[in-house]
Amino acid sequence: MDPVSAIAIASTAYKAIQKGFQIGKDIESMSGDIGRWMGAIQSVKEGHDKAKGRRFGSVEEEALETYAAKKKAEKMENELRNFVTGQYGFSAWQDIIRIQGRLRKARIAERRRKTEQVETIVTWALAASIAILLLGFLVFVVNTVLE
Repeated sequence: MDPVSAIAIASTAYKAIQKGFQIGKDIESMSGDIGRWMGAIQSVKEGHDKAKGRRFGSVEEEALETYAAKKKAEKMENELRNFVTGQYGFSAWQDIIRIQGRLRKARIAERRRKTEQVETIVTWALAASIAILLLGFLVFVVNTVLE
């Protein structure tokens, strides 16, 4: 996801989080919005890092867009961290970051597992196809010799 789209999603989720805090909701009841926001923030950061390495397109424009999105994401993150820390203490934010890291690692492991599973299926399908072709060729040769 490009950083501009991600920051739009993050902004929407952030507004919902702010509104929830204003009416007294607790973090647990806003976990969906917070999760959506954190995912979008991560996309902004990853998009900025990827954009720095690109060699095509308007480098200046893309750099400014991703930089602006990254700075906006950092501002939202700081505001949310300050609010969570003020409401629940410093350890609450650390808990959120720890959970986020654990979930990110689990998603990476799941993606890796699925990729390996697809590779295994393709390998077996290729091996079976080759075996069938060889068997067909062998049957053809035997039939030709016997006639």
